[in-house]
Amino acid sequence: MATLFKDVKYNLQGLINDIDMGTIGLPDIQRPFVWADTKVRQLFDSLYKGYPVGYLLFWENANINGV
Repeated sequence: MATLFKDVKYNLQGLINDIDMGTIGLPDIQRPFVWADTKVRQLFDSLYKGYPVGYLLFWENANINGV
């Protein structure tokens, strides 16, 4: 059986770079739910400070070669 999910250890800078490059992104199932800018900033502040935040779900972009 193929693995559907894998645990990856992103650091904050790597996460931001991968989002900017389009390597990873939010799956369509999460798109209707939009956080206010202040909540997004608070989440990234919590990540930066090393607070536990649970899980974030990202999908790899299937259109990028070599990922």
